[in-house]
Amino acid sequence: MKHKRRFSFASALTALALIVPQSLSAQAPATPQRWSVITITTIKPEARMEYEALQKQVTAAYRKAEIPSRALLQTVLGNLYEYVSISPITKFADMDGASPLERGLGKEGAAALASKIAACATSMHRMLSRELPDLSINTQTSEPPALAMVTSIHLAPGRAQDFAAWVKSDYLPAAKKAEVKNLWISGPVHGGDPEERIVVMPLKAMADFDAGPFLTRALGPEGAQKVTAKTAGIVESRSYRVVRYRTDLSYRMPPARNAGGQ
Repeated sequence: MKHKRRFSFASALTALALIVPQSLSAQAPATPQRWSVITITTIKPEARMEYEALQKQVTAAYRKAEIPSRALLQTVLGNLYEYVSISPITKFADMDGASPLERGLGKEGAAALASKIAACATSMHRMLSRELPDLSINTQTSEPPALAMVTSIHLAPGRAQDFAAWVKSDYLPAAKKAEVKNLWISGPVHGGDPEERIVVMPLKAMADFDAGPFLTRALGPEGAQKVTAKTAGIVESRSYRVVRYRTDLSYRMPPARNAGGQ
């Protein structure tokens, strides 16, 4: 059976946006569970310049509203007219009351900007996703990744625990053997497909692909094939894309200093 997953690409970007603020932080986040609000927008081909200009205004409004971060991502290999914006929440109550756009621009200003954005779009979708830190490798960095390869994995029903066990026993050890510094896995929840898992590997440049898959580098072709074969019956399908983190349309506030700090 084929599974129609209209928003799987946007889900895949979720992991990147979830971890970018954490990987740049001097300290680990205090909250044990981290969520992100994701808005997926497909734009009209002729609206790219206008849409990106409007996104600069959105980012400024979010910054004014003191949202800790906002990431805007777009494809390099995939649907070139799709953008994904992501901002964090610490609890569901954060979504009650005025939106960040309203807090930054006021009700009328937010409505006017939202109307302009809608005029650029052919579709929009919102969802929530959570990180899975026990299935990830997270190394602190001083800069966000320029690019990332995202793998959208659809699991067979009821096999989530088997997938997690495979990641811990085979996938992550191979990644560490290949000296992979960051490998982020997340799962969409509300508004997304609960059977989907997203694997994100940040890249410095497209040239990183020339080294080959890390499973092959760590285990050789035969070993990599054996590890992948263990997912038979667990993983139903995979899809791959490459995305860019738009630093010009994104931001992250510096971590708050401790009381009495300099």
